[in-house]
Amino acid sequence: MKMTSADINRQEIYRYLGYRGIKGDENTDRIIDSCIKEVLEVSDMRHFYKRFSLEFGSNNLIKIDRMEFESKSLSKNFAGCKEVFLFAATLGMEVDRVLGRYVKLNMLRAAVFQSTAAAVIEAYCNLLQSQIEEEVKDERLYLRPRFSPGYGDVKLEVQKDFLSLIDSPKTVGIILNEGGMMIPEKSVSAFIAVSKEKSECSRQGCEICGKKDCAYKR
Repeated sequence: MKMTSADINRQEIYRYLGYRGIKGDENTDRIIDSCIKEVLEVSDMRHFYKRFSLEFGSNNLIKIDRMEFESKSLSKNFAGCKEVFLFAATLGMEVDRVLGRYVKLNMLRAAVFQSTAAAVIEAYCNLLQSQIEEEVKDERLYLRPRFSPGYGDVKLEVQKDFLSLIDSPKTVGIILNEGGMMIPEKSVSAFIAVSKEKSECSRQGCEICGKKDCAYKR
């Protein structure tokens, strides 16, 4: 899937930079434009997703193949669903290497590059989710919002079994380091439940949504 600068939400980059209600200056805009171009050039975007049956047990127990864990948040998100996609995407290792170089040489560009890469991986995930939505449309099914291990009460330790189920080192090139963090750093894993009912949630996620009583909130 080919991405262009038009797919990137610059407001998301400013949000990652901490610009809340503050307009960026021309210099920052120029650095952002340059970083968008560079991130897209050095990225080796890869993704993989697989559909699984979804089961529930007592005490908010969730069962997906051989993976079992408890989560009140996901039990709400998954309510009424019988299937779920396990989804993973990455920008690749070169993005990490370039960021590491800027951390040593230019902290301002490092900050903008980091924020830009975060916005790019989210935009990539949004495009992929649109692709999955098209795949299930003929079945008259809809997708719930993405929900990643580490959000809400879903423990980050779930990540190990999650990535094992999709064989992530082979399928998408993602591994876990000793601290349980994904390598490459700019990678996303997420549950995407399949529903017979359409969700009104924004694909851009809870970060931009002001609704406080949403059943799908991360």
